Amino acid sequence: MHIAIISDAATPGGASSASVRLAETLNRLGERVTWIGPVEDTETRTWEMRMLRPARLLPRRVARRLLSIPSREKWDGTAVQKLLDGFLRELRPDVIHVSNLHSATWAGWSEDLLRVCRRNAPSVWTLHDAWSFTGRCVYFYECRKFLTGCDATCPTPNEYPALAPDRIAAAWDSKRRLLAALPDLAAVSPSQWLAGNAAAGIWKGHRIEVIPYGVPLETYHPMDRGTARRLLGVNRQGTVLLAAAHGLDDRRAGTDLLLGALKESSLGPVTLITMGGGSVRIEIEGVNHRHLGYVSDEQTKVHAFNAADIFVSSAPVGNQPLVCLESIACGTPVVAFNACGLPEVVRPGQTGWLAATISSESLARALEEAVRDLSRGINLRDSCRRVAETDYCPETQAARYLELYSELIGRGTAPMERFSANGIALKAEKM
Repeated sequence: MHIAIISDAATPGGASSASVRLAETLNRLGERVTWIGPVEDTETRTWEMRMLRPARLLPRRVARRLLSIPSREKWDGTAVQKLLDGFLRELRPDVIHVSNLHSATWAGWSEDLLRVCRRNAPSVWTLHDAWSFTGRCVYFYECRKFLTGCDATCPTPNEYPALAPDRIAAAWDSKRRLLAALPDLAAVSPSQWLAGNAAAGIWKGHRIEVIPYGVPLETYHPMDRGTARRLLGVNRQGTVLLAAAHGLDDRRAGTDLLLGALKESSLGPVTLITMGGGSVRIEIEGVNHRHLGYVSDEQTKVHAFNAADIFVSSAPVGNQPLVCLESIACGTPVVAFNACGLPEVVRPGQTGWLAATISSESLARALEEAVRDLSRGINLRDSCRRVAETDYCPETQAARYLELYSELIGRGTAPMERFSANGIALKAEKM
């Protein structure tokens, strides 16, 4: 089977890492993969790559002088759509798999690429976040405007991906019209939670499958904790916690909630390892802090997960965070908030502990419970690994995608809502 994957990045990061891992597994299983992206990939890959960026975008200096922002985007968007159509006509893939788009708007990318895709082959859009059904945001927190129409009263217009308030209503309506025009466009969500919210909004009537992410289990695996700490140069004092995020100073990382929980809790001495970009300053009595910075090397990440007694996910929102899956695959249980897609991953008694509400106080109580359980000899290492092998195996993920691709190629996609293997629909829930 020839699968064309369209993704805005092939570099480290949640959605892009998930897409690259799926492409690698499909390729390893003998499928032909062509990757289409806006920039050249610096890594050596086993698949063909095409750069989806017009050779000459309208010069910015000229564009700023002559055209409005919407006009410039339309100019660049038309060029990139023509280029994509030429690629697909030449490649003639059996199926087109669209991943993230919103990090490549600078290259003329938009949801309108889906129209080009669907003209050329059956198409699937993986929903790594909420962008496909909101006016601009990737996570909507408590806002529910996406159900009836995002508009200028958006509470977070300046957060990534930022959009001027007066353009948000048109952006939401553009996606609504796109999905209405493509009733046989299928979606895949890694979590039941995001699938439910998508179907409650403008994806209603479309086929939505839930296929969890896969984690390379031969890379992310348990190892001796003492050895991992020694390799990282971690001087253990009390319980060892690990926190990680792409940007630790991003609101979505919830670092402020973690720091509040450490101040609020009675954990005794703690060694906190942090991993990620952004600045983080921790001066809390009884907390020994070791910051690893942004880590792209997977072996170092494996050492960090194995060095920790507990991985702390303090993010108040999340679809299916790869860092949680990677930690579980290494046998390290997770403490997280009982929100969004996190309860599907963090399962009390198996893979970790859940904080009842999104607050520092609730996170502190969950951490205290986790430390008490560990001190009583409760060991979740084996159950974490079993869950990873059962639910997050890359070959299982790829097999489910291949089954979906085959159905789309053979019979097309009947408009329907399907959120799990047993076909049980879920109600949309608040983030």
